[in-house]
Amino acid sequence: MDLFALDLFNPPSAPQRRGRTVDPWGLWRPMTDPSWVQSMSVWQPHSAVSRSDDGKMLNIRFETPGFSRDRLNIELSDDHTLLTVSGAMRKETPAADGDAAAEPGAAQRNPWASVEERQFSQSYRLPRDANVEAIKADYEHGVLAISVPTKGAEALPEKRTIAIEDKDPAKA
Repeated sequence: MDLFALDLFNPPSAPQRRGRTVDPWGLWRPMTDPSWVQSMSVWQPHSAVSRSDDGKMLNIRFETPGFSRDRLNIELSDDHTLLTVSGAMRKETPAADGDAAAEPGAAQRNPWASVEERQFSQSYRLPRDANVEAIKADYEHGVLAISVPTKGAEALPEKRTIAIEDKDPAKA
């Protein structure tokens, strides 16, 4: 390649990849989108979840600190294959009165009002042999424990073949 033949003021076009132009800033562009930046600024706590299956029982334990039992919801899908656990809570702390700052002991009072909202939802696919009629849930000291008994491999439906009918009029 002749070095003097290069046009330094008009560099070659952007690299091509399978008929598309490769944008070197393409990975950074979504990070400048305000909705993406805003979603990253919201901190959401991760609830500790443990799941164990011993072949006879599927056990799921959720640590749900701050949630009361009536704020938790367990749903089973219509086809009995998906178990969804969700919870929502709202806690409001009112501000102290403005005149209360002059009173003795006002330093212990909260001068700010706050609203705390937390929610979560997690879904689990149940095994095919799950006995959905016998699912149990217990709540104690902020821990939700769900037990799903299984029927065992012998309760699964057996494979069967289905005959295919020939509806071709030429062969009739």
